[in-house]
Amino acid sequence: MSFQKSHANEETSSGGNIRMTEPIVKRKRGDSTNCHQCHRKDREKLVRCTKCQKNYCISCITKWYPRMEEASLAEACPECLNICNCAACLQSDGAKKDMPIPDLKLSTEDKIQYSRYIVRVLVPFLKKFVVEQSMEREEEAKIQGLSVTGLKLAKANPKDQVHCKNCKTSILDIHRSCVNCLYKLCVTCCREIRDIFLRGNGQNHMQDVGTRNVTTNVGSSMVYSFCMDDAKRKTEWKLTEKGTIICPPEIMGGCGCGDLVLNSTYPDNWLSQLLRKAEAVTEVNKNADPLEVSEKACSCSRSDKESSDNHLDCPRVLDVGKPGLRHFQWHLKEGEPVIVPDVLSGMSGLSWEPLVLWRICRKSRTAVRDQEFSVRNCLNWCEEKIEMLQFFKGYTEGLFDIEGRPQILRLEDWPPSESFQERLPRHSTEFFRCLPFKHYTHPQAEMSLKIPEVSLKPDLGPKLYIGYGVPEELGVTRLQYALSDRVNVLMHTAEVCLDPERLSKIEKSRRTHVAPDPVDSLINERTNEEAKKNRQMFEDQKSGVVWDVFRRQDVHKMEEYLRKHSGEFRDISSQQVAPIQEKAFYLTVEHKRNLKQEYGIEPWTFVQRLGDAVFIPAGCIHQSRNLKSCTSVAANFVSPESVGECVRLSAKCRFKEDELEMKKMTLNAISQAVEYLDSITCNTTSTSTSTAPPVAPMAGGDQGGASPPNLQYMRQDTERMLWMLEHRGHLWQPAMRAYLQQEMRLLLDNIIRKIEGSSSSSS
Repeated sequence: MSFQKSHANEETSSGGNIRMTEPIVKRKRGDSTNCHQCHRKDREKLVRCTKCQKNYCISCITKWYPRMEEASLAEACPECLNICNCAACLQSDGAKKDMPIPDLKLSTEDKIQYSRYIVRVLVPFLKKFVVEQSMEREEEAKIQGLSVTGLKLAKANPKDQVHCKNCKTSILDIHRSCVNCLYKLCVTCCREIRDIFLRGNGQNHMQDVGTRNVTTNVGSSMVYSFCMDDAKRKTEWKLTEKGTIICPPEIMGGCGCGDLVLNSTYPDNWLSQLLRKAEAVTEVNKNADPLEVSEKACSCSRSDKESSDNHLDCPRVLDVGKPGLRHFQWHLKEGEPVIVPDVLSGMSGLSWEPLVLWRICRKSRTAVRDQEFSVRNCLNWCEEKIEMLQFFKGYTEGLFDIEGRPQILRLEDWPPSESFQERLPRHSTEFFRCLPFKHYTHPQAEMSLKIPEVSLKPDLGPKLYIGYGVPEELGVTRLQYALSDRVNVLMHTAEVCLDPERLSKIEKSRRTHVAPDPVDSLINERTNEEAKKNRQMFEDQKSGVVWDVFRRQDVHKMEEYLRKHSGEFRDISSQQVAPIQEKAFYLTVEHKRNLKQEYGIEPWTFVQRLGDAVFIPAGCIHQSRNLKSCTSVAANFVSPESVGECVRLSAKCRFKEDELEMKKMTLNAISQAVEYLDSITCNTTSTSTSTAPPVAPMAGGDQGGASPPNLQYMRQDTERMLWMLEHRGHLWQPAMRAYLQQEMRLLLDNIIRKIEGSSSSSS
């Protein structure tokens, strides 16, 4: 519900006092005289709700519900609309009840289409997983001197949270485990260890790559020892003559003596059988899926490279129906950001003002742990402690240091201790209600990849981001990229009016944190003109955040540029190992111009306005700055289109904690989709059998000149089932499918012979 401020019922007297006309209710004897919001009893003018008889004073309406008309409030007050933000309602049990999210239920037809789409998109990654595991099975078969089919693996508990001790990545199925301790090793690390050993073929190679190779006798077997360098440490590994990997020493978390034997989590050949079913689904439905996105370039894709501007226009999706869904999928598949404007229209009008959020989240007025928190100072990129109330007041009134310079602060990933849904239940529901393409963005959606129930859930949000902002070029979020897709909705803005003296101090402070420019004054002057042009383009009453989003393919060139020009950034070390992952840089207008000249890289630069939802695909480098104080909510999700990039990024960062567990997500998604399609096929077959129309007796008497009606019925029913098995039975295991076909053909032959026999005997 959208409200517009229209105080048509206010009249101002010459003395400046507010006099209200209808529907303001005059106080009567016996009436409640206190305002429901502030509980004050000395308010002369109150608006009474005709539904619940609660009163709201004009002061509270103006302050807390600025978009609400008095006439609308008289018909249904904020409490009736479930948007009341008084202290009692914010802390009530009713505010903490889960509210349903609309548009999540799918018809059977849509769910079938989504399942087919998920299977087709994810099949290539399932093939890769199967190949990786098959290679390790073959290695184990060689070690044991057996065939792959004769190999029997020990079973691991599928409920255990298994992670590789060497690289921290989650383990999907096949892995190696020490017989003496709890050390686990993933198949990727196993392959890398063997590759280094086999490529070495002796000491020479190991010395060339900075490692040492030692051969010793242990009992009757030969053990080869070598070191593997990584960015942080030297890792010592040992292999037996047969190729068995020995558990690493205690310093690496192992025992140093036990063999690493092969284990499996799932039943034998379960993954390969799932792959066969998934490939069958893909083959049968490759030309029949209406969700398949076109390969043709979209008209709102990247603009002409010859443009003189240093930015590109961001794609916009205005239709959130099925045509808009295909449009959205195309850009997601191409790794391009998308704006969906005005997603807050039609919402309940719940207040997202930071002071309201603070009043909800504070446990009590005297809670010590809620008195202050850490915020980011965007002028020097340092963390600072600040009182909560002081920060939230500075959001609308401005906050200045002892020298009178405005502070640009940002609160990130809040609330930190509890989930967004627990601390802000109504706002969480409102956020998910406003999201477009809910089948992608909602945690329980069909198209969003999910972790199995037995696994620990990654923190995908949503999270609040509250930051100050001014039109001058001051970064709020440095260059970074996410490991998954992200949607960001601008929920609230507030403009802080600054006088020229304050603005000059901002510019002076900004210059102290930017190194002197190496280019000449002519280029500096041109840069200033471009900045002025950009400010004019971004001047809008609803403008909130300026985004710069770069392509996934430009990551390596961007890192090269940042290392080359690191000396032009204040407080930045020239020895940055991973400048983007370390979130160390913010590009100004001039740096973006140099980036285009030197490397041909240019971003999508666009303004996020109040109510806009911005989708950033996984792996896209992005930065942002606030034009005014902004409150936004962001949530991460994993789309089928971005699985390839998410898997690549997880592999790149696998020596850190694997929070997403992408392989488990992918396997869980494709398994659920295949299982659902399998159940639909079985239900369709049984439904066809049970609802088959009875066969009427043939003309010519009760039985004369015709086979018995029950045989005709059995023939038609068996033919129908055989047809279903041949054309829609691709989800059955091949052996089972062939067996059923053979049995049904034999049954059909027997029925036909009986029909023919009864016909000949009657004649």
